Amino acid sequence: MAKLHFDNIDIKAVVTTVGDKRVTIEEEAHNFGYDEKMIKRLKKRMGFNSRYVVSGDTCTSDLCVQSAEKIFEKFDKSRVEALLFVSQTPDYKAPSTAIIMQDRLGLSKDTIAYDINLGCSGFINGLLNAYSLINSGLESVLLCVGDVASRFSYYQDKNLTPLMGDGGSAILIEKGKGSGDFVLHSDGSGYRHLIIPDGGCRNPFSEESLKPKEFEDGIRRGIDMYMNGGEIFNFTLKVVPNMFDELFEFSKTPKDNIDYFVLHQANRYILQNIAKKLELTEDRLPMSTMTIYGNQNSASIAGTINGFLSDKFSQNSIKALFAGFGIGLSWGACLVDIDKIYAPEIQIYKRGE
Repeated sequence: MAKLHFDNIDIKAVVTTVGDKRVTIEEEAHNFGYDEKMIKRLKKRMGFNSRYVVSGDTCTSDLCVQSAEKIFEKFDKSRVEALLFVSQTPDYKAPSTAIIMQDRLGLSKDTIAYDINLGCSGFINGLLNAYSLINSGLESVLLCVGDVASRFSYYQDKNLTPLMGDGGSAILIEKGKGSGDFVLHSDGSGYRHLIIPDGGCRNPFSEESLKPKEFEDGIRRGIDMYMNGGEIFNFTLKVVPNMFDELFEFSKTPKDNIDYFVLHQANRYILQNIAKKLELTEDRLPMSTMTIYGNQNSASIAGTINGFLSDKFSQNSIKALFAGFGIGLSWGACLVDIDKIYAPEIQIYKRGE
């Protein structure tokens, strides 16, 4: 079991940028065959309301670059020695998007830069990589996470598309005084429950990949993501509460000593069930990110900080628990010290800037 502890490392800044186009469930209802009764039910049960998506040819890297540039208004980018990009929507299949971003951001050519292909648990795994690099001797790491999920969710897929939003976050991690405890897990036996079937080496792209096909849960193409909602829901309720118990025990930190539980914002129903199991209220476990911005994949934890906890994280010393779970299947959580970091409110992407 992967359990790791780190000392003398701090998160210095968290900035999130979302797509420039806001769409509501009412505006998209005709794509999914929803009537007013269904819309009302889904808004109450799942948290469907609005989401922010990109327009034009905007990529995840564009959102992350805007977030990073916001950080560099406050921090010296010449200190950055590594750039990590966690995403399932890179600019190209090759080369690594992180290397392209190194040049776009004007970082040193001595910068380590690489991509990590993860979604829901990507923030935790990316943070672990950043902490590991700092622990190994680096002074400053820029972690970029996110997805333009609108690129892999077909507009008529009622099972997935109403959930998904586009977001890209940048997180600055440096040597400091704080500590971090991590627990992580993987279970590839469930990989088929969240998958983009076509476009890789296993199922190469073909003409058939672009043909929309109708299924019981909606319409999608081979290059779009499929989600088995029931299996993902069961997986989440089965593994996530146990993961928290593991982290409490490993870190020797009682639940009541943790100020905020910032979880991957899959949907409101899942978060409400987790909160119920943990006996937590929404003031300690925020759960409105998907309702306003959509499910931002690996950016949803950072997006929740900037969207709903900006003042709290900017003005206070906090013990925070972060947790991500989903595609892979993979899940992980960490307990970190936060001390008055730079965490402005969520940014809207500015095209052409």
